[in-house]
Amino acid sequence: MKILFASDDLARSCNDDSIRTERYGPALAATIRRRLCEINAVTHLGELRRLPSARLRRHPTRDNGSMLISLGPAADFLVHPRDDPPPTLLDGGLDEFRVRTLVVLAIAIAS
Repeated sequence: MKILFASDDLARSCNDDSIRTERYGPALAATIRRRLCEINAVTHLGELRRLPSARLRRHPTRDNGSMLISLGPAADFLVHPRDDPPPTLLDGGLDEFRVRTLVVLAIAIAS
């Protein structure tokens, strides 16, 4: 899958090893890097369901196709399909097999 970022600052903090480690600490920085590699390796969003550690799930308060991808117990990627509107199934749910580009909106840190 192709990965885009909502801002240049977020892209730098996710892709630059030193910035990522400084901002998120070594453990979370390693998980962010690993998860980005896993997302990049799949062809569509539905394939992430095969990775139990990704815990792909709908965002609990957003109905616009936003999803959460686990970065462990402390954080999640908040992502959204690039397509606007996102591809849907007949029942209105997100068609994860047609989502081939994700936009990372934020890293949500659990408080």
